[in-house]
Amino acid sequence: MNRSSRNPFISRSVRFALLLTLVPLSAAGQATTERVATVAGLTAYPSFFHGQQILVRAEVFGDAQTVWLVDNDAKVAALAVPPPTPGAQDTVEVRGVFWDVGRLDAHDPRLGSQDVSTLSERLLQKPWPGIGELPLVVANHVATAERLPATTVGALALEPYRYVDQTVTVVGRFRGRNLYGDLPEAPGRSRWDFVLLSGDSAVWVVGKQPRGKGFDLDVLARVDTNQWLEVAGTVRFERAMVLLEAATLAAAERPAETPSPATVEVSRGPRPEVVFSTPVQDEPGIARDTVVRVQFSRDINPDTIEGRVRISYLDEARVDPGSPDASPVKFSLEYRGRNRVLEIRFAEDLAPLRAVEVELNDGILATDGAPLVPWTLRFHLGG
Repeated sequence: MNRSSRNPFISRSVRFALLLTLVPLSAAGQATTERVATVAGLTAYPSFFHGQQILVRAEVFGDAQTVWLVDNDAKVAALAVPPPTPGAQDTVEVRGVFWDVGRLDAHDPRLGSQDVSTLSERLLQKPWPGIGELPLVVANHVATAERLPATTVGALALEPYRYVDQTVTVVGRFRGRNLYGDLPEAPGRSRWDFVLLSGDSAVWVVGKQPRGKGFDLDVLARVDTNQWLEVAGTVRFERAMVLLEAATLAAAERPAETPSPATVEVSRGPRPEVVFSTPVQDEPGIARDTVVRVQFSRDINPDTIEGRVRISYLDEARVDPGSPDASPVKFSLEYRGRNRVLEIRFAEDLAPLRAVEVELNDGILATDGAPLVPWTLRFHLGG
């Protein structure tokens, strides 16, 4: 699509977002790093970017009443960005926090005094959005976007459209198959796909196994993520993901002026709680092959769940939760971020006519670091 001919008001199906003034930080703030993103990426993967500090570039359209940030076919509404000069196409660089408003309570303090419910009524004809319906960027800095001086991983991540189908060479740190959660989704091209990182910016490298002269890297091994690589290839932009289709790989030295991830402070929201479970509390006659599902009030950092769930039969002697025998019942965990649901599956059928206790212990955190209110579920098995 020709950028000069786009009309940002033509489709109600496009997801909306707002750009508001930064909410003052609370004393309970925590440090986090910034994620470089595109408007398309924000709207395609709102659960991943929710609550994250982001850096994004986009053109500005609209008037004094409504301003839009537009990037190809993706757009967000902006309330703290000056309207464009008549007849001009302004590109801005925005730093701020991204929210998927439907994941927040209407009284969440991080929304400040902004009347988001009124805006939801105007844009969506409902008092409060559902999950994914109203993305929101809370800005702390807006500036005119200067032309990027060099082709780097950061340039590809920030303005991929400038480089699509071009051959480029960049240097970055090998991060395996997204071992550190740098990106929201995997391209699924092959089992060798890996992430290349520099500073706050990351892209997927596809088409080549990560090995060459002097290196042979495992995409599942964190020990290999100290290796820096020079990658030459063709830039693609698919499913709102930046891909570098590699032609050659070579070992590289860490650049002398490596950009450091920007560390910023974000405020914590209320402590997450369990709002629903199946089975329910003290429910009798539960099938021995049951699957336990627990839903949270806020998004949970899945990396904080492992090792903090304890399951046991109630009539057994209680032991220290940190000991190897603390959970005689063997189980697996899967967190489904879209619905905030933790699914617990047992390795084998549970013993008949027993009482089971499921504990979610201290250390489970929301994505902004707020600790989960500890929670216990008890239910009784059938024969």
